[in-house]
Amino acid sequence: MSTDDGSRLRVAIVDDSAYVRYVLKTRLESLGAEVVATFARGEPAIDQVPDLNPDVVTMDVLMPGLGGIETVRQLRNRWPGTIIMVSSQTCEGAAATWDALDAGADDFVAKPTPPYPLDSVMEMIVAKAYALIRPRTAFRSRIHDLRRPERVMPGSGHDAFQAMVIGASTGGPRALATVLGALRAPPRIPLLIVQHMPAGFTASFAERLTGQLGFGVQEVPPDGTSIPLLSSSVVLATGGRHLRVSAHRCWSEPGTRLHGVIPAVDVTLLDALESFGSRLGVVILTGMGEDGCRGAIQAHQRGAWVVAEAQETAVVWGMPGAVVQAGAADAVWPLNQIGLWLNDTVTGAVDGD
Repeated sequence: MSTDDGSRLRVAIVDDSAYVRYVLKTRLESLGAEVVATFARGEPAIDQVPDLNPDVVTMDVLMPGLGGIETVRQLRNRWPGTIIMVSSQTCEGAAATWDALDAGADDFVAKPTPPYPLDSVMEMIVAKAYALIRPRTAFRSRIHDLRRPERVMPGSGHDAFQAMVIGASTGGPRALATVLGALRAPPRIPLLIVQHMPAGFTASFAERLTGQLGFGVQEVPPDGTSIPLLSSSVVLATGGRHLRVSAHRCWSEPGTRLHGVIPAVDVTLLDALESFGSRLGVVILTGMGEDGCRGAIQAHQRGAWVVAEAQETAVVWGMPGAVVQAGAADAVWPLNQIGLWLNDTVTGAVDGD
């Protein structure tokens, strides 16, 4: 594997466990990466990473002494490169992961636990590293054909939405916080959020969004218990389960990975489309791959309104870019514009309310 200029991916590893450092180094090298340094503590990483200038740093979250969060915060002041947290799937590890992202980390992967093999985690680190460092390729050939209204206000024909599906992957936690943070009142229709995320992280993510937004965001129970889709529901797919939807209820369901991920946006989107048809709203935010594109195409064909995040704000323009390339986007907007539109559409609140 090589970067766009043909060189090998250069990685620095920060982890207090000698065993973890060894495993990460050997597995990443077997995938073609060059490990330029390993660090047992945050302090030497802060001093040396700017000079080493690797393509990516993998960072343990929970470390003695200067922990991963403070290491990220100090490193960010000296080095702008890509930082991927390697996070334990404990309550403490998950909560600290969000603090690390706030401190400046770009993304995270979960430390491997069954049924996720170590090789899959290493491949995910490499894939995310390439996606985050690769210069964004513009898909401009079709953008000029898209409708780009300044704002879609209630009463314009799109205030008849009955539900909204929002899909995101790499870079999604920050994007979702931005978009949902624009809501000036609780939504008056169900919002169904599918964020690619491993099991163990979605409960704390839902809690974090609830604290940030001032209204409830509920993780769908992982045990398959169905919950009603109330008019003001904001639900988050649980990690490691698909989010299934009917006209009045939603639930989690185990299954095979689609596009290599679970939960998958397409699973939820196709369910919702069967229940709500043209009265479904679709928002595809930043993320690797093409998840959500199949459902967006069908939604667009059936008259539903599809919004894709613009390249200028997307951390990775894979998922929204695929929707744009397929000609399925009714609007291509940056995050702030999506937030304004979502507020107008799902709350009816306007500036000054």
